[in-house]
Amino acid sequence: MTLRSDLIGTAAMFAAIFWWPPNVARAGPPLIADDPNTVGPGVVQPIFAASALNRGDETLVRGPIADVTIGLVDSLDAIVVSSLLSLHDTSENPRWTLSGFFAVGVKWQFFRADRGSLAFTPTFITETAAAREPAGLLPIQGELTLRDRKGVIGFDIGYAPIRRVDDEWFVALYASWAATRRLNILGEIWAVAFGRAEAADIGASLGIDYGIFGKDLRLLAAVSPGIVSTGMPRLDIHAYVGAQYTLGSRRDRWRSTRSNGFK
Repeated sequence: MTLRSDLIGTAAMFAAIFWWPPNVARAGPPLIADDPNTVGPGVVQPIFAASALNRGDETLVRGPIADVTIGLVDSLDAIVVSSLLSLHDTSENPRWTLSGFFAVGVKWQFFRADRGSLAFTPTFITETAAAREPAGLLPIQGELTLRDRKGVIGFDIGYAPIRRVDDEWFVALYASWAATRRLNILGEIWAVAFGRAEAADIGASLGIDYGIFGKDLRLLAAVSPGIVSTGMPRLDIHAYVGAQYTLGSRRDRWRSTRSNGFK
């Protein structure tokens, strides 16, 4: 996952309500969008990562990131994410400003069929280093496996209510293709609207999910160039790299098994 943090005083893949417009990251990682899949009962899946986002005079470094998913039952996961945030604004404050955030949520996969699934992932996010308003995240994810079983397409759409700050709407469309037994190519397009949509961010991401050691240890990496905001034109560049490890027997699904059509 990877949470959409708009109140963290900076946001994680995309944002934060205070310094940057919100768009949080949760997508699989390494994408922004999240998928609807659960890991299965008794499975623990930690991700350790870091990311960097540059926007004009500002640079946000997020890390170390600890993103842990715990399978409670077959269709329900618990999710805990914690991270340090370092913000550098050359135009206002030449020094690095440290902060952090903590997020906790659940993923409920309320529908699953042979080739598709849907999930609801309510999440609570708060900043750990400053007295900022907590935020909620209410997304629904859906996914469909293609006929050749080598690829999937999906969406992540939702709403983020934030007290005394403009709320956020977001949508992302993603795709994954099993290029080899170990390598999966990932892509997405996403958009985030703030308040009454007077300002909005749109962008795209390209990433990989590579099996370093079987299906248990995987390298996750993505880059999101050319992120543009309407109402406040700018160019952003975001990069993410991390490692994911699976403890326990996970159900066969595109995020861990991505061998899909390779039997």
